[in-house]
Amino acid sequence: MHVFKANLTTGSLGSEVKALQEYLNAHGHPVAASGAGSPGNETTFFGVATKVALSKYQKENSITPASGYFGAKTRAAVNAN
Repeated sequence: MHVFKANLTTGSLGSEVKALQEYLNAHGHPVAASGAGSPGNETTFFGVATKVALSKYQKENSITPASGYFGAKTRAAVNAN
């Protein structure tokens, strides 16, 4: 299991973004149905599709604001899962 340590937002790059996309895809909040960001095709770029998927995850898990920003509250919820 990946332990997230960084805040992530639109434009973020790196392995943490890829791990977040993998998490979202594996937990019912797919980043994309096919192509970049889809299961097995996760990327290291945090774009609009990642933001939308993360916002849906936040809404479903009562994390406010559900803005699609991966900060302390969302990171704690994901790391606890």
